Amino acid sequence: MKTKLGILTVCLLLASFFAVAKEKGTSLLSGQSLTELGQYSIRVSNNAMQFGDEFLKTYELNYTNYDSPVLIGVKKTKNCRNFIVRTDNFEIEYVCNKNVFGVKRINKEYQTISPVVINQMLDNADFYSQRIISQYPKTEEELLGLIACYFPSLIKEDHLAEL
Repeated sequence: MKTKLGILTVCLLLASFFAVAKEKGTSLLSGQSLTELGQYSIRVSNNAMQFGDEFLKTYELNYTNYDSPVLIGVKKTKNCRNFIVRTDNFEIEYVCNKNVFGVKRINKEYQTISPVVINQMLDNADFYSQRIISQYPKTEEELLGLIACYFPSLIKEDHLAEL
């Protein structure tokens, strides 16, 4: 009985520590992107993406070799979550469809950047290879980690500095 109580206490302490860390803006997730943008860190953003009257939970994705944050808005769907990924000059969407997680062009209702600009920056070969990244979508944090690692590859190398 004492062991169960001890384990429960430790679990509660870890859960509360994680919740406090998220509120204070510390990194929720970090790792190596394996791209020239370097290491990444993701934290909950103080500024939510807004579409009409809807405010989306938003994360900031930062890379060590890129100055501005990449914003990721989370749109909950019936079965999963879709992620709107946006920089000042580029935007794309990662979605769950039929137990598959992958990239697609951004829905027109969320689009803020001209498709011409996006097409100039988009690496089509990587776009098509990322249409299926994972089967049986994971937790929100795992999906954010996949986005952090795969997103930089969508940009043509000669446009990475323009992100």
